[in-house]
Amino acid sequence: MIFFAFALQCMSTVAVVRRETGGWKWPILQFVYMGVLAYVGAFVAFHVIG
Repeated sequence: MIFFAFALQCMSTVAVVRRETGGWKWPILQFVYMGVLAYVGAFVAFHVIG
């Protein structure tokens, strides 16, 4: 549940960021950042809280 709350699931959002910034740097950074944040949040929720 935590992972899906933080993970960037909408690929159209990535496409819009790519179109607005004119490159792949920010969309890839955004995708990786949100993926790591989601994984860390899920890991903490499972191992520390759960």
